[in-house]
Amino acid sequence: MGQADRYSNSNAVSPYRNASRDRSVRYAKRRAKRRAYTFIAFILFFGLAVIFAYKPASAATKTLLQSFRVAEEAPAEPAAQAPEENIVQFQPASESPVDNSASEFSIMDANALAIKSWQGARNCGDSFDVTLSGAASDEPVSFSATNCTVFPQTGAGDGVYTVTITGSGSYSVTAVSDSMQDRRVTRTGVAGKADQLPLNINGWGGGSDYYDRFNIRVSGGSTGGAITFQTDGCTVSPAVGDENTLFEITVTRVGAYELTAMMDGNGNYNSAYSARLSGCASKSNQAPIRIEDWVEDASCGDSFVAHISGGSTNEAISLTPLGCSVEKLGSDEYQVTIDSVGPYALTATRPGNYGYFDVSSAANGIAQKAGSPSLAVSGWAETKNCNDSFPIRITGGVAGAAINFAASGCTVSPATGTTETNYTVTVTSAGGYSLSALMDGSNRYESAETRTYHGQSGKGVQPALRVDQWNEAAPAGSSFEMTVAGGSGTGATTVTTDEGCTARLKSGETSVYVISVFPLAGKDYSVSVNKAGDATYEAAAPQTVCGTTSGVAQTTLAVTGWKDSVYSGDSFEIHLTGGSGTGALDFELSGCKITPAAGTLNDTYSVMVTALEGEPYSIKVSHAGDGNYTPIQAEYSGKTRMFESNGTEETLLEPDTAGTYSWVYICGGIILLFGIVLLTMQILNAPRRRRRR
Repeated sequence: MGQADRYSNSNAVSPYRNASRDRSVRYAKRRAKRRAYTFIAFILFFGLAVIFAYKPASAATKTLLQSFRVAEEAPAEPAAQAPEENIVQFQPASESPVDNSASEFSIMDANALAIKSWQGARNCGDSFDVTLSGAASDEPVSFSATNCTVFPQTGAGDGVYTVTITGSGSYSVTAVSDSMQDRRVTRTGVAGKADQLPLNINGWGGGSDYYDRFNIRVSGGSTGGAITFQTDGCTVSPAVGDENTLFEITVTRVGAYELTAMMDGNGNYNSAYSARLSGCASKSNQAPIRIEDWVEDASCGDSFVAHISGGSTNEAISLTPLGCSVEKLGSDEYQVTIDSVGPYALTATRPGNYGYFDVSSAANGIAQKAGSPSLAVSGWAETKNCNDSFPIRITGGVAGAAINFAASGCTVSPATGTTETNYTVTVTSAGGYSLSALMDGSNRYESAETRTYHGQSGKGVQPALRVDQWNEAAPAGSSFEMTVAGGSGTGATTVTTDEGCTARLKSGETSVYVISVFPLAGKDYSVSVNKAGDATYEAAAPQTVCGTTSGVAQTTLAVTGWKDSVYSGDSFEIHLTGGSGTGALDFELSGCKITPAAGTLNDTYSVMVTALEGEPYSIKVSHAGDGNYTPIQAEYSGKTRMFESNGTEETLLEPDTAGTYSWVYICGGIILLFGIVLLTMQILNAPRRRRRR
């Protein structure tokens, strides 16, 4: 069914339905028309807005546009509530049970058994008296002792008892009441070693000449231990014995000789010594022979260097070693090597002549069995210069044992280590240097020591001298600073110059020098730097630096009165100032003329502009250098002015300055034109619709 039928049926049902429908249709058309006009108006407004939005706006327009900008503010978040603080609740604590045992402590009975007058620090063999307290006078008591005796061992409470120390170390005495076994007391102490009875030497004094022999016996002492001797100027055979041994004394030098006997101690007694006995052999005595650096407690296989000198004659010193071998190293140096375990000695004798008896000196010691292999230095260098370094290794000895060094004229790095360590020896002085390694002993091995290794070092070579901040082309008559570096040692540094310059040490400095050059350009100058040697370093190789003075810069050329914008054909005057020296003045002109064409500084010149209007003109003034000054120049330029013209010509000649936003204006105009066309079509179409109706 069509729309007209629906309307006709509705009219048939309701006579007012048709009128209402007409009003609704008219109202809908009016609404459509208003929407069309509104759309057209929006297009027109948008086109105008585009044009004016990109047109350069005045300050008032910008202010107006900015007033429409509204910034939205985000709602503030509510502040978070602070968390509730933790509440600490204290629960009442029940009382701790009282420890009844704390109150139960023993209180010493004032009447307890005690030993009075006790001495807890005595020596072996000492005695002291003790008494008892806390016991009845007739109360029976008894004693037990450790490492000491008590006399009497039993008695009454009022008795006096003697305690005798029977050995060194800790000792104790316990007193017990015989009537009450629980009544007892113990006292302890520590005893030291006792001194033995002094030794006596019988038969001394039988030798009055060199090499006399006589017998002695030694008595006294308390331990009956081994007897040894300390001698000077004599020897004892056998070197070790006891009270039953007959010792033979041999005088080994002319003059005084002496002997001291020593008996070994034990766990309870110290060593015992005799008085020092002496004698004298007659005849004129030479100066004594000195045996220095002797080692009295060397081990078998050890080596050391002894220095033997003295005597008064020119006879060569003869050496008599016992239990050792000797090798001569220098004029008074001898390397002593221990060959066997036991006593060893060395007797040095310088033969006498008609005025002197022979003179001798002896040194001895007792060698113990070497507990560790002998040490040696591998890689030793005997000829090095000061500051030279070389590596060494320690061989032999015991693995893991600490090794130290005795060095002279050199250092070892690291200072301590083991046989597994790589060492570096650095020579620290010119002349002789030596080194020996020492290995610490342990509970199983005795300490060990290498022989002393010697070397001869020369002076070290200084690092090359260096001259910093040198100026090879200093301006004539100027000064500059140079720094001397390099070299080593304490030798003096000297700086010498030729006639082209002078040098002086800067105040407050030790290596900075002020160099002043000759006041003439092209003048050669040179400086030589030397550093002397010292006890450690050779003199450094001298260093020489050279240079040639350059010309001094002239004062700046200045042109006063220059005009950089005049009409073609105009003239103006300029004045030249500045410059230095006697060099020639020269002009380079472009687009102008100058009068006079040549001249000197501090003159006035006339400049006439010959360039066409709108063309540039310039002048370049050059002042040549001479023997002391470098060339200098100054350049000035300008452009001729245009002659005046009318406004029309200026408008035509004015360049087209299209705006940056021309395309924006074009788009806005198109939108505006489109809106006008739509508006016209709407107006023209409205009557035709009414006519169709």
